[in-house]
Formats: sequence, structure tokens, C-alpha cells
Amino acid sequence: MPAPTVSAPPVELRGHRLRRVAGSPPRALLRDVDLRLGAGQRVALSGPSGAGKSVLLRVLACLDPLDGGRLTWNGQPLDASAIPAYRAAVILLLQHPVMDSGTVEDQLRLPYAWRHHRAAGHRFSRSRALEHLRVCGRGKTFLDQPARRLSGGERQLVALLRALLLEPWVLLLDEPTSAMDREMTEVAQRWIAEWLADRPERSTIWVTHDRAQQQRIATVHWRLQAGKII
Repeated sequence: MPAPTVSAPPVELRGHRLRRVAGSPPRALLRDVDLRLGAGQRVALSGPSGAGKSVLLRVLACLDPLDGGRLTWNGQPLDASAIPAYRAAVILLLQHPVMDSGTVEDQLRLPYAWRHHRAAGHRFSRSRALEHLRVCGRGKTFLDQPARRLSGGERQLVALLRALLLEPWVLLLDEPTSAMDREMTEVAQRWIAEWLADRPERSTIWVTHDRAQQQRIATVHWRLQAGKII
């Protein structure tokens, strides 16, 4: 089944003097970060441990609150009413996805129960899921596996597939292949490359410590250090 037809938005995510403070005593995790992710950009985000890479992605996904600054999507500020549609367009993949219930297929179907996807008429396509899985030698029996029994790498693969099936415009990727073996990593990179090629407006921010992977997946390099992009 072909992917649903979606009209292309401008695809521009901007951060204006983003600040995030946490801990006791309070510590600045993001320090007045300015950024612009435009249509078609493939960004590798690197930096030392504790620099704020995961925090920045969570802020961009509207999962962590801001203590200063603002986000705009396609030129519009993100108020509460815009968040559901924004989260459908800009999806964050965590390094350690939680999958402790149901089967693999149940996990893939999960987002389609959410109000925004129901209202937009989005439907889970089992055939499209199987098309992707055949690339890595998996099929119907994999969809029936209990999700809690998946390895760390398999959970990452399922989380990526779930995101791609939703046809977002931006993927925020927090070390999405860190638990995968080489074969699965190659599959994941192929899936993302095909998703990007399908619509050139799509963009990614990818956190990875693998320099070779940075060269393969990115055209732009941002380095985060002490809560600032340098």
C-alpha cells in the first residue's frame, strides 16, 4: 500500500535563545541556544557526555519544558493547541524505547489510537510494515512476538519503523542504532535514507558518537558543549 499523500509544509524548526535549567542546586543544561533546522537538512549533533544533547532533542520534541526562549514551527509559535499536530510532524526516537506490553504489531499500531491521528484519518498499514521488515529478514512471525522479549536493538528497530510509518517531516534521533548490530544498523540507515529520498523536504537531527556514521548520515554538523552550540 502506498504511503498517504501529504501536502508539504515549509519544514522549518527554529529555536530562539532556548534555556533549560534542572537539578539541585539548579544547573543550566541549555544556555540561550539558537538554531534553525530547514527543509532537507541532515544534522549530526555531537558533544561530550552531559553537554545537553538529549535535553535539546527533548526540548525540540516539546517533551521537556523551557525555562526561557521559544520554539517556532514553520514560522508559527508552538502554543498548547499546536502541540498534537507538531508531535505528529516532528518525532523523537529515544535511545532506550520502552516496550513492555503487547506484540510488536500492537506497538506499531499504538499511535493510531491517539486523537490527532484518528482525526487525520491515519490508518496502520500492516502491508507497509511487512515491506520494511522483509529488508531485514523478518516477517509475520516477528509482528506476533511479545514486545517485552525484544532485544535492545530490536526495540530500537521497531521504534524506528513505528515512526517512519507515521510519515513525519522531521526525525529527532537520539543514538537510535546504539544497541543494534551491524546488520540492523545498515537496515535502519537504509530505511531512513529511503524516507528522506521520498520527500526531499524531510529533515533529521541525529545524535551519534560514531564519526563514520556522522559522515554517512549528515550534511551539517552541530557540536553542543556546556549547553551551547559551538
